[in-house]
Amino acid sequence: MTSTNRTSYGMDWLDTCDGEELQQRLGLYQVFLKLYEHHRGLLDEILSLENSGSKTLAGVTLPYVQGVVFGRQAYLVTNLLRGKTQALMQPQQTWVIGRDPRQVILPIQDKRLSRCHAALKYVENKGFHLIDLGSSNGSYVNGELIRHACLLKDGDRIRLGSLTVAFFLCQSAQTLRSLPAEIQRSLDNWQPLPTTYDRPGWQGLSSAEEPTEGDISIPNPLEETFTFMPPDR
Repeated sequence: MTSTNRTSYGMDWLDTCDGEELQQRLGLYQVFLKLYEHHRGLLDEILSLENSGSKTLAGVTLPYVQGVVFGRQAYLVTNLLRGKTQALMQPQQTWVIGRDPRQVILPIQDKRLSRCHAALKYVENKGFHLIDLGSSNGSYVNGELIRHACLLKDGDRIRLGSLTVAFFLCQSAQTLRSLPAEIQRSLDNWQPLPTTYDRPGWQGLSSAEEPTEGDISIPNPLEETFTFMPPDR
């Protein structure tokens, strides 16, 4: 192949690549136009998320429950009450979840929850179990409906009504070695900086503003993902 032919072949190849890239760009542009015409609200939300970046998640509370076993004592660490992380001890080591604050340990104002929806119960030497209490909408673990009870594992995803909760399990503890002397000396000289602002996210309440149990409502940031496309306008 002569140099002229090689040059011509190279130009044809570049033209083909440019044409394919142009077709891809045109295809994306057409998708964008259809999205803009029929689902403008969704597009605005996507652009808003893109502009806000990681700040979007700063104020999001992700519901979780951690079962902790220390000796013969078991307790829960969770943020289901008022969005604040708390350790919850219970004499029978049973924590009932539902809408009725007069009957349950963890009252959640969710219209899809039954008054006494489900219970988390610790059984010694066996672990934490999720027990459905005859709820109307059922209890789910990792997307599967449980018939009556289910032994929970670390990392399980629990869904009760509209509430999705991550479950974690802590059954062991260890004492770590001491810090090296050089690092300890550096930390001895460290002082926390004064802060004049609060972290974004949960806003604390004064004692006068503290809600009653019947007023507790837990936001579920995952619920909004159930519906992806809004209806055509």
